Amino acid sequence: MNLLNKVAVVTGAGSGIGRAISEKLASQGAFVYVTDITEASGQETVNIIKRNNGKAKYLPLDVRNPEQVEATFQKVANDTGKLDILINNAGIPGQPSSIEQIPNAEWTNLLDIHVNGSFYCLKCAVPYMKKNGSGRIINMSSLASETSLRGYGHYAAAKYALLGLTETAAKDLAPYGITVNALKPGVIRSALTSGILSMAEEELAKATPLGKIGSPSDVAAAAAFLCSDEASFITGATLIIDGGFRLVNEMDNAMDRFLSISNS
Repeated sequence: MNLLNKVAVVTGAGSGIGRAISEKLASQGAFVYVTDITEASGQETVNIIKRNNGKAKYLPLDVRNPEQVEATFQKVANDTGKLDILINNAGIPGQPSSIEQIPNAEWTNLLDIHVNGSFYCLKCAVPYMKKNGSGRIINMSSLASETSLRGYGHYAAAKYALLGLTETAAKDLAPYGITVNALKPGVIRSALTSGILSMAEEELAKATPLGKIGSPSDVAAAAAFLCSDEASFITGATLIIDGGFRLVNEMDNAMDRFLSISNS
């Protein structure tokens, strides 16, 4: 998966999955623009990449601000003359609430970051990719868009919306050699999942067929593949990284209990 001389923009790259993807792309030879709303964490990602002999630069970015998004992509184009890869990763989980108790402001903020932010970045990236005659765009959805997630209606709605954006953009941009795909991480060890893992890590690992919690590097490896030439015929697709978690249901649990009794 050689990404030598590719230019990538990764949003929300200051920690977790965004940091891991940035490190992975840089390790494959890409010049990575690390964007994040928090300078300290974004710059730390850059420092990690540089310590490993990669190339990276931090740019401040609040994806909710379309003018700032446009200026950021113009900066990248001015610096490099091109853009090859966009990873729309910026996001927050929000506070767990039942549907009727979600504050309107929080609902709007989650959709603004996940959906509007991804749209603004995609819209600004496309003209530069068209000039190249190719490009790779990855939108970060979630397993919550497949199974829903009790208490996180705002988060699930945003992640469902990203799948519609992914599939429509894939059709629109295919004639220009631009692929658009989505990733659906399951339970991945990061700052976003630290709360639930502190209470239920053992239970969640046991419920995963592969028997463990995923890591940001697992998602980063999938992203690097979709950014590579080897994935040039994949577009409008969704890759699930969850260790098989989505496959387990209550019937499986009932069968486990039945087999345990039968074998005792």
